[in-house]
Amino acid sequence: MSMSRKFKAAKIQLTLVGEKHPKGVKHVLNNVSENVSEEQFKLLSSAMEILTTEKVIGADVVNTQSISLV
Repeated sequence: MSMSRKFKAAKIQLTLVGEKHPKGVKHVLNNVSENVSEEQFKLLSSAMEILTTEKVIGADVVNTQSISLV
């Protein structure tokens, strides 16, 4: 029996801190490309900081794969 993996979905969870959220708040963005580049991540972080007036301090990228047993 063998296993076949296929990309299904990805999301980014950004952690932001600021005056309103001194302990941090997480924002999840779905439908992210399978291979997010460093430049794309920097642009996204910058846009979120401008929109929320908070600072991005961390991120998690979560990839989901579907597995087929053959």
